[in-house]
Amino acid sequence: MRSSPVTLEIVSRRLTAVVEEMAETIRRTSFSVFVKQTADFGTCLVTPDGEVFAAPRSISGNLMIGAPARAAIEALAPYAPGDIGISNDPDATGGLVTHLPDVWTWAPLYAEGRIIAYAFSFVHASDIGGSVPGSISWTHTDRAQEGVLIPPAKLCEAGRENTALLQTILANTRVPEENHGDIDAQITGLVAAQRRIDEIVAVHGADALEDAVADLLDEAESRATGLLAELHDGSYQFVDYVEGLTETGPDGRETVTVPPTRLALELTLTRGRPHLSFQGTSPQVAEAVNLPTGGHPGHYMLVFALVNYLVSKDPGIPYNSGLVRAVTADLPPGSVVNPGPGATCGVRAAVFFRIMDCVLGCLAQATPNDALATGSGAVAIATVAHTDPVTGKRHVAVGQPLTGGSGGRPGRDGLHGTSFTGGWLRNVPNELLEQDAPVLVEEYRYRTGSGGVGARPGGAGITLRIRALADGVTLAVRGMERLLFEPWGVQGGGTGAPGRALLNPGTPRERDLGRVNVVTLAAGDILLIETAGGGGLGHPHDRPADAVAADVAGGLLNPGLAAAAYGVALHADGTVEQEATAELRAQPAPREGTFTLGSARAAYERRWPPQVQEELVEAVGRLPRAERAQVYRTAYVTADREAGSGMVTPAAVIHAVRRAAGRTGTGTDEPRTTDPHRTGATSR
Repeated sequence: MRSSPVTLEIVSRRLTAVVEEMAETIRRTSFSVFVKQTADFGTCLVTPDGEVFAAPRSISGNLMIGAPARAAIEALAPYAPGDIGISNDPDATGGLVTHLPDVWTWAPLYAEGRIIAYAFSFVHASDIGGSVPGSISWTHTDRAQEGVLIPPAKLCEAGRENTALLQTILANTRVPEENHGDIDAQITGLVAAQRRIDEIVAVHGADALEDAVADLLDEAESRATGLLAELHDGSYQFVDYVEGLTETGPDGRETVTVPPTRLALELTLTRGRPHLSFQGTSPQVAEAVNLPTGGHPGHYMLVFALVNYLVSKDPGIPYNSGLVRAVTADLPPGSVVNPGPGATCGVRAAVFFRIMDCVLGCLAQATPNDALATGSGAVAIATVAHTDPVTGKRHVAVGQPLTGGSGGRPGRDGLHGTSFTGGWLRNVPNELLEQDAPVLVEEYRYRTGSGGVGARPGGAGITLRIRALADGVTLAVRGMERLLFEPWGVQGGGTGAPGRALLNPGTPRERDLGRVNVVTLAAGDILLIETAGGGGLGHPHDRPADAVAADVAGGLLNPGLAAAAYGVALHADGTVEQEATAELRAQPAPREGTFTLGSARAAYERRWPPQVQEELVEAVGRLPRAERAQVYRTAYVTADREAGSGMVTPAAVIHAVRRAAGRTGTGTDEPRTTDPHRTGATSR
């Protein structure tokens, strides 16, 4: 260790204060509701080599650990005092940016005449241009549809603003005033970072600060590998899916038009060093769910669940990228987790969240006593656009960040209305939305009965009902997931209820919107969104009867579910009927294995067995990268249609790939042999 323990502790606390002051500055001075209220922004300090050494713990998005900053830094070198960089380009920043609405800024921090670190921040712009209000749609197939692209450039050079660049950015968005205010807030935060670094250096000196940074990174690495070394060495596998799209034709028959995106993870632990293999994961897809990681093994959207596990086990561990230094990864080039240049990525959070679920699935096998059920696995955000009747301008407002329930946890129930996947996002007062847009929020509450049953039940999802008060109100809803595949339970816990979105529910005009995307409402139309509940942990008969009665009293369960799932009978006054409960719980109750994946997933994997899915991924992976997305979709849809009501076979997949690729000599003529035991381990 280069620093004394006392100096290290003092500097560590001061660095945390720096990034949290940056974050608080952005929150207080930003213009947009999405930044000021929802807190979808982040700050961090990084070394000259681009490694995050300080990030906030109590404010803003807690997903900065593992952010790869080196490419962005190098893109604008050399630097001078007063320089500030800006970009929202995933490719040019090497995966620092993961979708265009995240606008990153950064500045060099000087000490004793040299660059000692860099300050970084991002804000999620409410709109960055493109084809839909809010700029995000999973149907985008061309990055030009996603908004204005800002390659790395100096927004300020030696303290002088590049006004032409800023005006160009703002002119290509629907909310230029809000974006301008948010960018100014970022700049103010960067300036605050330099001021606070000056104060630290004045006390300790630049060399001591650099030594402390190096020590904090090393300590985080050492403690992280020590925690993981306590787990059993071995390989653990799990598979999950981003849902596709099925449409019903005039004949009433359902046909797949967009295939599910498969996320396959094998987590190998060797003496505390984790390796993440994504072999078997879908290739880059035509939809905007690709996750640009730049191929970085410890990328912040690959390791977030692992970081959360480490911090939960050791709350005092230094919060920096040393936590993920030991991570290695196999990220197949041209896959959905390492796509090629230009991949559409607006809804990349769908893959990010599903990777978190896969990591939880692997950890549930590696450390059963720490197992968590999965949560809703999504954050659905409705962007509301309308034309101002006075000015004629198009206005964009951001509605609630609708996540769902979290999964049951060891010793604790799941959280209601929020999940570990997007729990850092704060809700927006309904009055603000009603003030900004001609809508009325008729209902906003927890969704009764949506949490998975269990000794530790999953948290309830959310019900949101919005009525349009004028014609032409457009809602662009991103991130609707878990509408088919239920959030899974563990160790006997049940699945959470899937989500849904309905237009004009309970009327002759009712329509199931599925993943919604974009819908335009007339005055009086109602949009109902119900998010998924979390999965349960442990068998429901192991939950105390009084706790079940309290859930019924709180409106989270109804008496019928209490009796049927929990074996708890209640009197009319809500108290436990002891004799009837004893009889119900005396009856043998089925107890499943490690995972309760749900009937929808079981049916899907009977039709598309895991080894057949792997066959498709491998066959498409042998094609040139530029062809994979379209061939994957076409071959999947063809094989699914031709299977009729039966099971899709490896031979059918190979032939479908050959036809979709328009060739016969692709090396995909023979299906390979797959070890059924390896695949089976992913879907227990």
